[in-house]
Amino acid sequence: MAKNIDLKAIDLNSLYRQGQPVQLGVAGGIIVVILVLAYFFVYSGLNEQLSQLQQQEEELKQTYTEKSKQAANLDALKEELNNINGSFHLLLKQLPTQAEIPNLIQELHECAAKNGLNMDSITPANIQNTDSGNKTEEQQVIQTLSYNITLTGNYNQIAQFIRDVGKLSRIVTLNSIVLKQNEKNNTLTLNAVANTYKALTDAEIKAQTDNKKDKK
Repeated sequence: MAKNIDLKAIDLNSLYRQGQPVQLGVAGGIIVVILVLAYFFVYSGLNEQLSQLQQQEEELKQTYTEKSKQAANLDALKEELNNINGSFHLLLKQLPTQAEIPNLIQELHECAAKNGLNMDSITPANIQNTDSGNKTEEQQVIQTLSYNITLTGNYNQIAQFIRDVGKLSRIVTLNSIVLKQNEKNNTLTLNAVANTYKALTDAEIKAQTDNKKDKK
């Protein structure tokens, strides 16, 4: 029957003189201590690192899922952008150039004459800038050209004139429309603002930018 080993009574300096059971017990105790220390200093650190890697893995999976969805929609977004650019360039082609403005005014006269209307006047309108001085102004690439027009005729003639203006090859809109009845001859007088829009040239855009820099 094995004897109980009193570890407190063991002198490590004379361990080699002890019996084999004592030596094996001490060796086993040392191994246990080494394993416990190894767990706390090595394995616990590895477990923490493993947890961090698992968290990074989940984040990468989520990022991959989001990027995959974006990639799947990339072709559709490119097609939509191309459609928008195409529509924008098509609208730009419908805007008159500076050289075409006189012809556009002539077309308004022709629309009035074709419908039996009297074009009483057509003059450039002064548009006041209503933006606050503290508001940051955005760079403009399209300029609005406005004209006050006054013409006289009956209701059907004026209605057809408005429809014909909408069919012009260049964009013209009628705003601030006011109809007044002339009691003397039962005709109507139309007062309106005819707006057309001109795309600014690169030189005009640059001048606009330089002007804003000078004001700062």
